[in-house]
Amino acid sequence: MKLLALKKKKKGFTLLELLVVLAILAILIAIAVPVYKGQKEKAAITAHNANVRVLETAVESYRQDNDGKLPGNLQELVKGEYIKSVPKVPASNNENLKGVKTYSIDEKKGIIIPVEIDRDKKESDISQSNTNRN
Repeated sequence: MKLLALKKKKKGFTLLELLVVLAILAILIAIAVPVYKGQKEKAAITAHNANVRVLETAVESYRQDNDGKLPGNLQELVKGEYIKSVPKVPASNNENLKGVKTYSIDEKKGIIIPVEIDRDKKESDISQSNTNRN
């Protein structure tokens, strides 16, 4: 009788219960990791697009202050205090991000800011071929 009473007083988890909990955790992690990576890519795209909008505003201000001329590079915007520093390209594992904005110039329809991304340098630069327009 004492043995039976001692066995009933023992509290704890069986090996099967622990394995079930570990399996559930593994499934949740397997679902969460890809979702997290996808959100990281979306955040990189959003950050890049925000940087492009800031550059668009800065270049337009520069153009208005300089008789319609465009800056030759982003350092001119920094020197002229249109931006504090050259924006960095957000880090991403995916080289072909969908949703990243790119710009070019169309003289007939008006100015659109050209931005080239050099992922090795991790910075943006305004296209040299589209500078000094009146």
